[in-house]
Amino acid sequence: MLRFFGVVIALQAAGAVALAAGPVLDSDSVTVNASTVSARYQAYAQVEPSVAWGNARPAGCPAAEQLWLKAAYYGADVTAVRAGMSGLFVPAGSSRPVPVKVCAKFGLLRADGGESVAMLATSARPDWVNGMFGTVTLNGPVQTLVAVPTRALILDRGRWWVLTRTPAGDVPQEVEPGPTRGWQTFIERGLKPGTRIVVANAYLQYHRNVAQSYQAPD
Repeated sequence: MLRFFGVVIALQAAGAVALAAGPVLDSDSVTVNASTVSARYQAYAQVEPSVAWGNARPAGCPAAEQLWLKAAYYGADVTAVRAGMSGLFVPAGSSRPVPVKVCAKFGLLRADGGESVAMLATSARPDWVNGMFGTVTLNGPVQTLVAVPTRALILDRGRWWVLTRTPAGDVPQEVEPGPTRGWQTFIERGLKPGTRIVVANAYLQYHRNVAQSYQAPD
């Protein structure tokens, strides 16, 4: 059974996150700046002969290859994994990784909701045999995202928010959270670098503002 292990986020640019950059205006808010990060997609993978795929061999993978690496990804990672991505396959019980690249996706969802991905070794003589299994890690594209303290995020009716601090007061801003790294969460959309956000008691402050602006129906 192929299964998804998780996503690891690697910080690529030192000093890119400055959560308290600039003059400190108060103790319960921070200024957020951009971070350069790359996603690493991990999954269980197994070496299989090409004949095991039968007529399901995906286009883009040369038929002459004898052994392939097959893994399955789930959820948002299905769309994130693309042909041409490179990574490493580490066989179970071995510390010798095999460089691999994605040659294609099957394009069909598995019974458990995952999508199978086909990979080839980039070395001329890969150190693997049929049936070998282990973990494959693919390197995703580098992105520039804003990182915020995870405790600044507010979930309200299925949508995520942060409180931005402005001269006129604290204003709710809807955001789309991405992956987390330690105590930080990277924001995919909705927040610009240099924005000051409330961190201390953000959830309480958000709902207090909502209650103050609530108008009873006629």
